[in-house]
Amino acid sequence: MYFTLAVSAATTEACAALAGAAERTDPRVMPIPGPARVAWRAPGGRAAVLHWGDAPSAGTSHAGTIWAEGATAHARTGLARVDPVYRVEVPGAVVVSDRACWAAAVTGRMGDPDPAMAGAFLSLGYPIGDATPFRGVRALGGDRELRLIDGRLGYVPPGDTRPAVVRAAGENEGPAGAEAVARALTEAVRPLGAVDPPAELSLTGGKDSRLVAAALAAARVPFRARTHGFADHPDVVVAGLIAAKLGVEHTVTRPRPPGTPDEADVLGRLRAAVLVSDGMLSAFENLGSGFRPDPQAAGGPTETGGHGGELLRGGYAQTAWRTSAAAAAPLNAIAAAELFRRMTTRRLRLLRPGPARAYLATLAPAAAALARGPLAALDDFYLANRAGRWSAAARQAYLLRSPLIQPLFPHRVVRAARAVPLRDRMSDRLHRDVLGLLCPELLGLPLAGTPWHGQPRTAATVLTAPPGAAADWRRDYGDVVAGFLRGYVLDHGEASPVFGIVRRSAAERLLRAPQADRQGAWALATLTALLSGDWLNAREPADESLHR
Repeated sequence: MYFTLAVSAATTEACAALAGAAERTDPRVMPIPGPARVAWRAPGGRAAVLHWGDAPSAGTSHAGTIWAEGATAHARTGLARVDPVYRVEVPGAVVVSDRACWAAAVTGRMGDPDPAMAGAFLSLGYPIGDATPFRGVRALGGDRELRLIDGRLGYVPPGDTRPAVVRAAGENEGPAGAEAVARALTEAVRPLGAVDPPAELSLTGGKDSRLVAAALAAARVPFRARTHGFADHPDVVVAGLIAAKLGVEHTVTRPRPPGTPDEADVLGRLRAAVLVSDGMLSAFENLGSGFRPDPQAAGGPTETGGHGGELLRGGYAQTAWRTSAAAAAPLNAIAAAELFRRMTTRRLRLLRPGPARAYLATLAPAAAALARGPLAALDDFYLANRAGRWSAAARQAYLLRSPLIQPLFPHRVVRAARAVPLRDRMSDRLHRDVLGLLCPELLGLPLAGTPWHGQPRTAATVLTAPPGAAADWRRDYGDVVAGFLRGYVLDHGEASPVFGIVRRSAAERLLRAPQADRQGAWALATLTALLSGDWLNAREPADESLHR
């Protein structure tokens, strides 16, 4: 894994100054060892591309989202934009990077927090729209391409440089739409056939990882399956059935017995969450061993999984969908509006008036779309924000640990899926049709937890978790963790940047024992680690720094 930053300026002096700032970036803001090196300079010296870390391809980013061509630097994103690009415009120059903190450091934005991002972070646990933790550093939208020309951004119209998905007449409906998705998904997994050792699929008993397993089998890609859980958990049981049906090796790893975290555990988690997710995710999220800064290269297999499968099911729209024909439209509108409100404004009272207004302004386009078409708006909101912001930040953390290919996110797969009518996605019809095309034997196996939409929940179709499942300390922590989270936020004092955005009285209420809103407490503490700059201490031993 390595990071890339491109500079374009109106003068050679301005380009050299920004490239020099990139080379001198404080290594504490980057989750992998440097240093930064100039990989490419344009003839004339008004553009440059730099890499942080070892890059096998000079001038091209890890995901191919930033590259040099001729005398020009380019950047692009796919529909799901899970490999993000961040842009900053300064007088006479523009900077793009696949690491927001790096772009902020180079352009002097590290100490200028964006209150709109903070509002989304507290409510959803991740940013929305194009906001980042740093004012003026913006995420490039989905399916966009730009050229950096003499310090200016030139946008390329969508479709000019990316081949369209070729469709026959009517191919976006019914079985033909499923065929387009099946073809795109099979092509997305095909590169895994060249990796050595064989790819490892994170296999559960749900819908999405079995779809990827079916695509791997259809493409004749060798792979191994791995499931994390206890032997009697439905995910383990059903994954075993899938692996047996496909004839692939299946490994089960057992969870460690839940321990009692101490203050050092929590502090280390808060700091590292900001570092590995580029300030975009709460420490409530489980990012696995990616929480460790500078993870050692394990040389393990390339990982894959079912991330992004909700895009085939209409994202948030399926949650709000009501199928009653007599009252479907009004019921859908009411359910969609309530779901949107609960997701986006659940912790609005934490914000001071100015930041609250700035955050609400970012919601206005989505709210207007909701009024025009409730379910379509929720489908779009999921693509732009849950996939394009949450999954992008999580993916960056995962990639620090091991190679990762997520076959349900590529541009062609998402584009083919979204060409299918929303109703066919929300009803699980598309998902089941694709699975039937790729590996119909897996359709008859039970699911873990949630049945196919509209299917009755019976013992033959769904396996449910046994009572007494392992506790999750992120939700079930005790007084020690609760006290630490409260002290960590409130002990920074009134001068803390946090309380320029958050109302202290509201924070005190949220953090008061017994902390009923555990997810909110984690988000508030993570925001404190970010805005206070304490995350820059992520490489320090947390137990020692507690006493400084």
